[in-house]
Amino acid sequence: MVSSGDMPADSCLTGKIFSVTTLGCRVNHYEAEAIASMLEARGAVFARGDGRESPDIAVIVTCSVTSAADAKTRKIIRRARRLHPDSVIVACGCWAQSASSGDVSSSGADIVIGSRLKGCIAEELEKWYARAAEGKQITRAVVERRTDVTKYRDWDPMSLDRTRILTRAFIKVQDGCDRRCSYCAVPFLRGGAVSRDAREVLDEINRVAANGAKEVILTGVQLGGYQSGEVSLAGLVREVSRVEGLRRLRLGSLEPFAVTGDLLRAAGDSGIFCPHLHLPIQSGDDEMLRAMRRGYSVSDFERVVGLARTYLGDFAHISTDLIVGFPGETEEMFENSLRAVERLRFGRVHVFPYSPRAGTASSKLRSLQARTVKRRTACALELSERLAAEYASRFVARHCAVLAENADDGVASGWSEHYLRVYFRVTGGGKCVGGNEITLTPKISVGSILLCEGVEPEKIAIASHGDGGASG
Repeated sequence: MVSSGDMPADSCLTGKIFSVTTLGCRVNHYEAEAIASMLEARGAVFARGDGRESPDIAVIVTCSVTSAADAKTRKIIRRARRLHPDSVIVACGCWAQSASSGDVSSSGADIVIGSRLKGCIAEELEKWYARAAEGKQITRAVVERRTDVTKYRDWDPMSLDRTRILTRAFIKVQDGCDRRCSYCAVPFLRGGAVSRDAREVLDEINRVAANGAKEVILTGVQLGGYQSGEVSLAGLVREVSRVEGLRRLRLGSLEPFAVTGDLLRAAGDSGIFCPHLHLPIQSGDDEMLRAMRRGYSVSDFERVVGLARTYLGDFAHISTDLIVGFPGETEEMFENSLRAVERLRFGRVHVFPYSPRAGTASSKLRSLQARTVKRRTACALELSERLAAEYASRFVARHCAVLAENADDGVASGWSEHYLRVYFRVTGGGKCVGGNEITLTPKISVGSILLCEGVEPEKIAIASHGDGGASG
C-alpha cells in the first residue's frame, strides 16, 4: 500500500484526471474515498468539477444487493462509456464480483475488479497505461481480476489520509459476513467475515481527524462482529472516542443481536457518539423472521431498541430496513410488520421490495405476485414517510448541532447529531461552510427535513436524503 507521502515519481498515473462514482452502502463510500486516496498517491488528480469534462479514468464502485442495484450499475457504466468514450472505465465491487462474462463484456467497462481486490486498482491502471505506451493495449479488451471470496480471508489493503468526496469520513473496519440470511447474497459477493487491525484503524482515524474530518462513521458488512485480537466493537468505540480533534462518532448498520450492553455503555460514555443507530428489522413477523433466518424474534428486537433508548436517550434516532413481499408473506404477516414498525417509533424506514438473488436459499421459493408486492411497498413507504415526519417534528424549536456539508445560492445543509437533514441560510455571500459544526434552531419541519428561519420550503427538494442506503 502506497501512502500519499511516498508517491512514486515514475508512476504513469501522474497527472491523469479521475472521477469516482459510488453506488450502494456505506462500506462502498469508504472504498470510494480509499480508491481516490490511492490514485492521488500515484499522482492522479481527483476531478472536482461538474462532470462535463471527460476524466482520463472513471471509477465506478458498484452494488449488487438487489436486481434494481444491478440494473442501475449497468446503466451507470454504459452512461460513463457513452459520455466519456476515451476514458478508462473501472468497475469494482459487488456487481463486478458477480457479473457474468457476457455482462462484463457488454457493459463498456475496461477494467473489472471484484471484491477484496480493490487495493490493486492503481496497479491495474498502471499496467493498462504501460501497455498503451508500448503500443500493446488492445482496444476494448476487458481486464478482469476476480477471486473466490468464499475462500479468501485477507484484508483488502486500502487506507485514507483525508476525506475527498464527503465531509464525514467513513472508515471501514470490517468486511464480509459469516451469517446466511436466506435472501442475502453478500457472503457470496464479499466473502466471509474479516476484521481490520485495531491499530491500523486508529492510525487512519488519527490521520483523517488531523486533516480536518470532524465526524467518523465506523462501517462494515457484519459490523457488530468486529474483533481485532482483544478489541471488540465496544473497545474500538472507546479507543476512537479518545482521538484528538474528532467531534462526532457514528456506527454503520448493526444487526440487533450485536447490540450489547457493553457496546451501548461505550457509546453512552463516549462524549462524541451521535445518538443514532441503524438496526435492520427486515420483518415484524416472527414466522417471516424464521424464514429469513434472521436469528431473532420481534420481542428480541423490541428489547434491543428499548435498551438503546435507555443508554442513548428517548430522542435517539433508531432507523431500520424493512423487506416487503418476501416469499410466503401473507397479508396478516405484512400487517404484523407495519404494526411493529409503528410501535417501535422508527425515525426512518428504508423499504425494500423483495428481490431474489441467485444462489440464496429464498431464490428457490415461489415469489409473490408483483402487484401484491407493489401495493405493500406503497403502504410501507407511506408509513415510513409519516414516521419520519413525526420524528423530525420533535426537533422543531430545539437546539441542534449541525455538521455543514455544502451551500448553494445562500442556502446550506448538513446533518444533525440525530441524523436529520437541516437546511439554513448562509451569511457572508453564501460561501461554502462544509466541515463546520454549527448550532441551529429549526423553525419548521417538512417531512423528514428541518428548516431554519429564512429557508423557504418550496425551494427545497423534499426527497430521500440518505447516503444511498443505510446498510453497512
